[in-house]
Amino acid sequence: MEIKPILKAMLLCDQTLVEEGTHKRTLIGLFDRIKVSQMPTVHPSMSVYVQFREIEGVFDFTLELFDIEQNKSLNRAVIKQYKVQDRSRDCELVFNLMSVRFEHEGEYEFRIYVNEGIFGQKSFKVLK
Repeated sequence: MEIKPILKAMLLCDQTLVEEGTHKRTLIGLFDRIKVSQMPTVHPSMSVYVQFREIEGVFDFTLELFDIEQNKSLNRAVIKQYKVQDRSRDCELVFNLMSVRFEHEGEYEFRIYVNEGIFGQKSFKVLK
C-alpha cells in the first residue's frame, strides 16, 4: 500500500519562527517570486513550511529544489526518521535553507517527498 499524505499547505517565506513551549509557527515574509539584480545569484536565506495529514508512523521526508526550465534537480534537504504520531492531526515540517544559488531567471519549484514518493510541489519564479 502506497503512503501518501494529504498536503494542506506548502509556503515559501523569509523566515519561520517556532515559539518555545507551544511550538506555534510564525511565517514571516511569504513570497512566490524572488527579484534579483544580477544572475547568477545567491539568495541568503529562506524557509519552506509544509503542513499535511493522513499518515502515521516513522518516515523520511525530502525537500528537493528543482529547475523546471532545465528539468533537473538542484539540491535536496532530508529529515530522516521523523515520527508522525496521529494521522488525524496536522503535521508540520520546516526547512530553513541558507545560500540558495540560482544560475538563471525562470521557474523553479520545491518538491516534498515522503520516503521516495512525491506528495506536493510549490513553484516560484526568479526574476531579474
